[in-house]
Amino acid sequence: PSSFKPASILCAHYFARSMFAARISLLAASTVFVVNACTNGTPQWDEGAFTGSLIGGSVGGIAVGILVVVIASLPLCCGVLKQFGKWIGAASIILGILAIVIPAFGSMGACGPWVDELCSASCTGCTSSQRSDIGALCNAVGFIIVYLGAWGWAAIVLGIVGASLGCCVCCGCCKAKMDPPPAPVGQVQQVQVVGTPTPA
Repeated sequence: PSSFKPASILCAHYFARSMFAARISLLAASTVFVVNACTNGTPQWDEGAFTGSLIGGSVGGIAVGILVVVIASLPLCCGVLKQFGKWIGAASIILGILAIVIPAFGSMGACGPWVDELCSASCTGCTSSQRSDIGALCNAVGFIIVYLGAWGWAAIVLGIVGASLGCCVCCGCCKAKMDPPPAPVGQVQQVQVVGTPTPA
């Protein structure tokens, strides 16, 4: 049997290891918190929702990044809609930056339910300071996982490429450069003679 593994299997294995690291980190944090306070039971958190939020943020960032690259390439590579080049370039820069940060929004949205479940498992509840500290820990773990293990890095690459293409469109590079206006009909173009005329 061949030792070659399909790319999909390798990607799934890599993502599983990343999510395992995130689960261990969050469970360790919850254990420390619960040990330091009385508990109403073992905290249960929806790992599927947590994972889905991370993947959803990455997919959203990748989708926006691809859209930006395609739109910016129309005037830059094909000369299409170059009369709107400034608007397309500005939109591409803004959306390219947005594509980079969308996965971070997904990681932040995944932490709310986990913090709620952890605090509900403690009979003393959580103070606003404790909630803030626990949320910061979860956001830090989620930020690392979403950009390294949940394909957030692809959103970064596409966002940077899209924003760079937008800058090129704004500068009128390649086919995004506007054509010079045609000369009016009937106008004689003056030809400049370089050099000294030879006497007859």
